[in-house]
Amino acid sequence: MSPNMRALLVEAPHKARVAELPTADPAADEVMVRVEAAGICGSDVDLLHGTRPAPYVRYPIVPGHEWAGTVAAVGGRVSGVGVGDAVVAEGFRSCGICGRCREGRTNLCSTAYAETGFTHPGAFAEYVTVPARLVHRLPEGTALHAAALLEPAACVANGLLEVDFRPGLAVAVVGGGTLGLLAVLMLGLVSPARLALVDVRADRLARGRDLGVSDAWNPTDDDALAQGRGRFDLVVEATGNTEGVTTALALCRRRGTVVLEGIGASSPSISPDQITLAQLRIQGSFGSSSAAWDWVVHLFTQGLLDPGRLITHRYLLEEYHAAFSTVQHGDALKVQLLPHGDRRRR
Repeated sequence: MSPNMRALLVEAPHKARVAELPTADPAADEVMVRVEAAGICGSDVDLLHGTRPAPYVRYPIVPGHEWAGTVAAVGGRVSGVGVGDAVVAEGFRSCGICGRCREGRTNLCSTAYAETGFTHPGAFAEYVTVPARLVHRLPEGTALHAAALLEPAACVANGLLEVDFRPGLAVAVVGGGTLGLLAVLMLGLVSPARLALVDVRADRLARGRDLGVSDAWNPTDDDALAQGRGRFDLVVEATGNTEGVTTALALCRRRGTVVLEGIGASSPSISPDQITLAQLRIQGSFGSSSAAWDWVVHLFTQGLLDPGRLITHRYLLEEYHAAFSTVQHGDALKVQLLPHGDRRRR
């Protein structure tokens, strides 16, 4: 292994470059992974632009929290995973002993926030090093580009595991981005009586139909939206904007549940009475717990979940400018950086 590696280093907001950084041996309880693919998330865009809240980022930083790869080296005290294994890893570096960690909500750890790609070097690099306790092994021959989407899938799973999630429900998803379409895939696994997707983009509604939704509506079409108003047992909101939250609440039946997966709706124009009088349950979701990771890794390894269907663009590490531009201005779903590979698009 070379003593240096190539990595995308964000030194400060709007100041990024591909740099040569040291390839350090993993500590006794760590695993070093050769990164096959790393997805770009909206939070990475925020990090690059300096709009991510200060408590949730440390500059300079190598971003990249959605990734998969193969183990290149292990520390002396590591067992259960070895060189050559295909792996993904949880991002939150939780303490494991606080009240929230003890109840299984490792994403809500009470100690100082720590997450790979935001406070610790991430996977927009040829190699990433993580605590071995966070690693999930994958079967030999795993499609690692698809496995890199298990992180956003775990974020969706985190919200679903907190609510009444069972067969036969009428379910709607508001937002046809990566999180929303992953929710469509996962909700479809439990045989909903009705599965709807709501989005303003015609191409995303078409993608939802391809993934099996029974209804696809543009929220600006009042006649179409009226078909679902107040009729859904469970609504997953995945836009992170005010309009999305408002639409999700309108679709939910009395005593139904709304899961808020999106982040960014700072001032929803809703009345608390809308929640009180309909006796709605509003469930927030931040990141992903270890239990959520266990679930999506199981679904993926059993062939029940194929998140790779959402990959639309792949770029070399040196092409990060184009990759980030595609995320912000194109019609892309999931855009990935390939630190070691040739660019392949589909």
